[in-house]
Amino acid sequence: MKEEKGKSKRRSKNKNKKILIIGIIAIIIVVLVIILVQRNKENSKESNTAGENVVENYVEEIDSGVKLNKSNKLNEAKEVEGLTIANIQLTLDSGITTLLADVTNNSGSRTNAKTVQITLLDYEGNELTTVPGIIKELEVGETTQLNISLTSDYVNAYDFRVKVN
Repeated sequence: MKEEKGKSKRRSKNKNKKILIIGIIAIIIVVLVIILVQRNKENSKESNTAGENVVENYVEEIDSGVKLNKSNKLNEAKEVEGLTIANIQLTLDSGITTLLADVTNNSGSRTNAKTVQITLLDYEGNELTTVPGIIKELEVGETTQLNISLTSDYVNAYDFRVKVN
């Protein structure tokens, strides 16, 4: 009988050791999973931040709450039907995006008033929005200002296209 009690105690001790080892292994696995999830979140945040920097590096806050787009691509002069669109400025102030540009008649003849479609593009060339604008009639060599306002935030546009209607 004493022998059976001894065997029972040893079995109980072995069983307790096994449970303890399994518990420790489970805790180690849980800790490793938590560490891997945290690293994955940090890597995801870094890659998102890197993508945002590509977009945001050409947008500068010039006044409290006023942002100015300084994209070289956006600021390239555009030629369409003898009209040169240059000195482009895209700003955001109080939730309103404003596109200002000088339009010069280089067509060699007087132009009538024209309706244009301005399509703002993101960094990848995807369309953000298309808005209409009006260019008044211009004498040869005359310059006027194109002024388009939007009640949404498009200051992160990277480029734009112009289509004359």
